[in-house]
Amino acid sequence: GPGRTHLGQAAMSAPRAHPHHPPCAKKKNCGTEPEKDPELLDWNATQGHILTGGGRLNKYFVEGRDYTAPDDLPHYLKSAGLTEKTYKSWKDHGWRTESLVGAWRRPLFCGGWKESTEADTQVFNLQTPSLFIDIRFPIKRPDYSRHGGFYCLTIDQLRSLARQHTFAGYTKIDPKGGNSNKPIATRHHCLDWNYHPKFPRARPNRWRVELKKDGTSFKEFSVAHGDHKQAIYMERWQLYPDGKGPYLALRKCLTKKDDRESLLIVVGNHFAFARDRAHPLPSFGDLPAGGCANLVDAAYKMGDRKKMEHMLDLEGSHGKVRDPSGRVTWQISHSTLPWRQREQLIKKGDVVWSSNSSVNMNGVPTHVSIFESKWEVFECSFTKSQLDEMFISSCTKSDEIRSRL
Repeated sequence: GPGRTHLGQAAMSAPRAHPHHPPCAKKKNCGTEPEKDPELLDWNATQGHILTGGGRLNKYFVEGRDYTAPDDLPHYLKSAGLTEKTYKSWKDHGWRTESLVGAWRRPLFCGGWKESTEADTQVFNLQTPSLFIDIRFPIKRPDYSRHGGFYCLTIDQLRSLARQHTFAGYTKIDPKGGNSNKPIATRHHCLDWNYHPKFPRARPNRWRVELKKDGTSFKEFSVAHGDHKQAIYMERWQLYPDGKGPYLALRKCLTKKDDRESLLIVVGNHFAFARDRAHPLPSFGDLPAGGCANLVDAAYKMGDRKKMEHMLDLEGSHGKVRDPSGRVTWQISHSTLPWRQREQLIKKGDVVWSSNSSVNMNGVPTHVSIFESKWEVFECSFTKSQLDEMFISSCTKSDEIRSRL
């Protein structure tokens, strides 16, 4: 049903219950309503305040000096339908770097006299030399993992789910290869929780990189500086355990019948999967500002549940390829669609390597079939035998119904 997806298909129209729990788990009456927690409902606004240095970013991020418009804007390629062509060109011309490869957590995010830490937000930022998936959850997000889908949630609970974030795309490093003391990264989004064509992001996702010598941490500084020549915001990133190692980036080949952008990234023992909403997106009339939380709130005030669900139906899921015993499980631990948690992303037999595909230097085919959909192996440092162990040896639990990814 809505919010329950397949790696090769768009969400189905008729909602169905999850096979492992009741269609709609009953809400316990604990005397509080976590979906109405003010700190939770303010989460997106707080994150935006930090990112913009308290609303100063547009003033200090100057076109022509700090960036080129529209080329550097994060939603330009997506809106123009140029992501596939441009990403391939950048990769072929060497606009990639190994220095930021990893599965990263975010201990600190500060700006505008506010800060966010892992006490309020959990982040999974997976980066290959070119592609990335970045998923962010407020700690106070209510636990809806025992529900069967959007249709089980109240309108207030739906509203609370707008307080999270996923975006994915290409991280372009300048200079080429990132070989400088403080390279500049510009991210171009092929899918984004906060994307709506009427409200494209007005400033780039562009930042300076300061990498720790041992490669286990880096700082992200806004290119824009305030009155005291300090970065408008700063984020510190730290590798997760098992967050370094071989990497794989898969991108689904889009068709007229299935045009929802999807990426799957593996770094070390971590995976992230991102799948876009169905397009076109709903209209919100004369609303002055975008962002998923703002648009969902507008639909909430109108009592338009359909628009709320449409905007929320973007998946960002994270998990581990192997469990602590070393068994290949692909179990989802965190997801913007909470009922996906504890599901298995990939099972034995779900992945078939294309027999008529060319291969790279490691003998890895350039394309793979996942649930009968064609995916491009965008970049990969795993060997073919390592991939076979990861995909072909995926365990299948006998008491589970095949996950509809």
